[in-house]
Amino acid sequence: MNRTFRSNSEQVAFIRNRKITTILSVFIIFIFVIIVRLFYLQINQNKKFSLLGEKNFLRTEMLPSRRGNLLDCHGNLLATNSPVFDLYWKGTGKKRFSENQFAVVKKVSDALQTEIDTKKIMSVERYSKRFLLKKNIDFEELCCVSEQCADSKNLFVEKHFKRVYPYDSLASHIVGYLGRIDCAALVGRSGLERFFESKLHGESGYISHITNAKGKKIIQTDLKDAKAGDDIQLTLDLDLQYLCEGLFKPDQSGVIVLMDPETGAVRACVSHPNFDPNLFLDTISIKDWNEQFSKNSPFLNRVINATYPPASIFKLVTFITGLEEGVISPETFFNCRGHTLFCGRKHNCIRRWGHGKLSAEMALAKSCNIPCYEIAQKISVDHFAQYAYSLGLGMKTGFLFEEKAGIVPSTRWKQAYKGERWWSGETLHVSIGQSYLLVTPLQVARMISGLCMGYLVKPRILESENTEIDKLYISEPTMTFIRDTMGMVVQKGTARILNKHKDLRIFAKTGTAQTVSLKKQKESKEQLEHAWFGSYFYDKNNKPLTLIVLVEHAGRAYHAVKIADDFLTAYQKRFT
Repeated sequence: MNRTFRSNSEQVAFIRNRKITTILSVFIIFIFVIIVRLFYLQINQNKKFSLLGEKNFLRTEMLPSRRGNLLDCHGNLLATNSPVFDLYWKGTGKKRFSENQFAVVKKVSDALQTEIDTKKIMSVERYSKRFLLKKNIDFEELCCVSEQCADSKNLFVEKHFKRVYPYDSLASHIVGYLGRIDCAALVGRSGLERFFESKLHGESGYISHITNAKGKKIIQTDLKDAKAGDDIQLTLDLDLQYLCEGLFKPDQSGVIVLMDPETGAVRACVSHPNFDPNLFLDTISIKDWNEQFSKNSPFLNRVINATYPPASIFKLVTFITGLEEGVISPETFFNCRGHTLFCGRKHNCIRRWGHGKLSAEMALAKSCNIPCYEIAQKISVDHFAQYAYSLGLGMKTGFLFEEKAGIVPSTRWKQAYKGERWWSGETLHVSIGQSYLLVTPLQVARMISGLCMGYLVKPRILESENTEIDKLYISEPTMTFIRDTMGMVVQKGTARILNKHKDLRIFAKTGTAQTVSLKKQKESKEQLEHAWFGSYFYDKNNKPLTLIVLVEHAGRAYHAVKIADDFLTAYQKRFT
């Protein structure tokens, strides 16, 4: 009996102890979960809930920074900022609108000549909020409101800055424009505005206030002033840029580049058609977009992002190659009958009836094709490519913006990109600047500058950029011949209409670049040839300047020469 009783007592005690242990374990686990949760909320999530708590009583307003200016080489403003004033009604927390406040609303309405929603103002007045009465009020309106409502505590003027381009479309491809991304603040979308966004934007500031339950500001707790963006000075000359911008007709597309051949400073850079950056500061309707920006690619920077056959401009490379390789000499004479035969195929000169007997100098001055064909029959395309590359063609110039490299064909290039061998007849087309050859106008400007100075210089658009040069491995006799010949182009050759500018020394080369086969009938303007003009010039009072003109689908080189003539006439009147 004792054993049975003892056994039952032990079982009861065991069960009781087990229950107590289970309850304690659950209690400990519960306490542990609470501790972990409290640790997570108060330690791990401390910042999150602190910010949420602060939002109940703390209000922070961003202070936008003033964007940096873009300046030309003389300090003239190409992109700047103008003050903008927005008029607000600032509520004071009053439950009832006073007669004086009604009078203020009436005065403001009359001064701004606009109807103001009084019910809306009464609502924001009660809850100490702000209501925009008018955005971007002009100075006369501001003065009128200030004079009539100077004692009102409800009126509040907020000042900020708006981007302004004083000369509208002037140098728009270089300056760029601002636009919105996902309805955010304006940021640079192209040109220098985009490239130097972080420098131009500066640093935004902020101001923090403690507010009551109605949103009324009680006390200022923190302030950080905005830091203005940096100013950036360009190499562009406003006067020269303005002169060049007006040379194209409205229906023309093309390029004008004016560059200092000694330092690489670009003094004028025109890609036509262009655009007005001011238009992008506000919303543009679909109708306006289609009318202004759907034709002729106004956003395309043709100076660096479009490539063209160099046409007869490349004949400078052809003659340099022939002279340096000993195939011709300055004393060589050529007989042009209007064509030459190669492998049973006729290759024509630009003058179908021929030029007759020409010296090497006059052959290049008159842009005769026959000497180029004869050189091409004795020299491989790879030799042409070698000299073209050494003169900066077919490669990026190192300009600040992203640019196209163009094409200088070679046997290796054609095998790699076309999967075909190079044919000897194709070299004849290369020698006159056609075939697969493609260059940018800025590359041509660099090459012409190199022929002027005897070295290649990197084109630059910022005054802060260092001048970078590459040596030209071309003999001095060849350089002298090329310069003399470029002078003859103006005196007796294809650009002789410029010979009237007696006070200027002008050295030039013209070109007419095919866009379709000569056998194909030209049925539209888009099938007409591009017109080239490349030169450098100077007078006794000014340093040399390189001038490049390209007119798309003009039909003949005369149109580019005419624009150059108009420029030089205006240049002489203003700068000499």
